[in-house]
Amino acid sequence: MERQAAERKGATMNATIRNPWALARSLKDLFVANARTISFTYMLSVLENFFNLLYPFATGLAIDDLLSNRGYGALGLFLGIWIAHLITGVFRQRYDTAVFTTIYAKLATDMVTAQQKQGVPSSQIVARSALARELVDFFEQDIPHLIALLFSVVGSLVMLFCYDMQIGVVCVAILLPLIWINRGYVRKSLNLNQKLNDQLEKEADVLGGQDSAKVQEHYLTLSKWRVLLSNAEATNWGILESTLILVAGYVIVRAASISSAEAGTIYAIMAYLWTYVASLANAPALVQKTCRLGDISDRIKLVEEDPRP
Repeated sequence: MERQAAERKGATMNATIRNPWALARSLKDLFVANARTISFTYMLSVLENFFNLLYPFATGLAIDDLLSNRGYGALGLFLGIWIAHLITGVFRQRYDTAVFTTIYAKLATDMVTAQQKQGVPSSQIVARSALARELVDFFEQDIPHLIALLFSVVGSLVMLFCYDMQIGVVCVAILLPLIWINRGYVRKSLNLNQKLNDQLEKEADVLGGQDSAKVQEHYLTLSKWRVLLSNAEATNWGILESTLILVAGYVIVRAASISSAEAGTIYAIMAYLWTYVASLANAPALVQKTCRLGDISDRIKLVEEDPRP
């Protein structure tokens, strides 16, 4: 009977893991429960990234004004943006640490209590309480990174269009092949992350058994899945980077050929290009993290009872 119950519980968990909406539900529930404080941290992140987006523009103006002896007004603008960015960033970092440590304490407590009532083995609860921290980290670290990524991609594109239409069009055009490349990577990353987390949940039992051979096998298995994940991410990054090299070469030639462009304008174009390129190059790491969290969110929620009699 116990074996049958365990098999049914395992089947239920496997069905849950395959649910593609689990991550969205988990993140939504966590956000709704802490909407006011989380929203405020993201407002600060948006403001911080807005100031960051203005750096190349203000720097280019300052360079042109100083080279043309037009005064120090643009330099004052640059320094003002820098000071505002500094104040916003310091306050945001101090505030969000306090907010998200409190959220994790409540989430871990509720999760452990609920899964104990459901009869989930202690070894799995221990592993999942650690995995729950990654779900909170998604809000604390990955969402701000996503905001920064959106500012870097969309904001840089807007600024590039403002400087030169042809450069903007080319930078938009490369998005379609990059999206297609990432589709296959998403599927592979989902599968590898599920296998990695399956093995991590066995860790407490393996270490408690005090069998050196099984311990070695456990860590070798973990290493295998992590290496495969790293290789997949590196391959995807390499393909993306190769595409971006071609675009960067074109933009450099085009920027240098604009007859009306001053030195500061060319600097700003190249700065926005590097911001855009670097943001797209970070996409594989963000995809891999999201896939991992999708599997984690299934494991830390309540194990639903099998509806069959």
